[in-house]
Amino acid sequence: MTELNCRLATEADLAALCQFYQDICAHQKDDQFGADWHWGIYPREKDIAEAIAQKRAVVGIKDGKIASAGILTVGNDPLYSKFAWPTPAEDNEIAVLHLYGVHPSFRRQGLSSVLLTFIRDQAKKLGCKSIRLDSMDGNVPARRLYEKNGWRFVSQETVYYDDIGDCKVDLLELAL
Repeated sequence: MTELNCRLATEADLAALCQFYQDICAHQKDDQFGADWHWGIYPREKDIAEAIAQKRAVVGIKDGKIASAGILTVGNDPLYSKFAWPTPAEDNEIAVLHLYGVHPSFRRQGLSSVLLTFIRDQAKKLGCKSIRLDSMDGNVPARRLYEKNGWRFVSQETVYYDDIGDCKVDLLELAL
């Protein structure tokens, strides 16, 4: 396995984690595939600080830098509530993975599977029965990554995001 120190983010990580997401947002213009994030709208510092305070921000550290990160919340995302999901679960038994990414300078090193395993373990510790997420339609590398790590395609749906409007996404779920 690739060496990656996975842990919950702390307040001391806030500036570096914000820089991590700013770097990903800036790099999107060079990516064929991407999440279409907009720093200051989604993601934004306030939300990252809140995730850290709630012990929901996870980071993978390599060579002293944040190489990968995500935010794991408990409770079904309101965007997902109208869709049928294969794993029956109460709201407090559902985890949702948001803002999952790998820094551009750490891509293609096998780091994603390490942090996704840590995220899976965190969700289990929280008593969740599944982890749900969405990936932009056409983001083949992301979908392959999630499926390689146990997520299953559920359906393709249209959701509305404040920063980009209506968009098609692939819904994926990992049963725990």
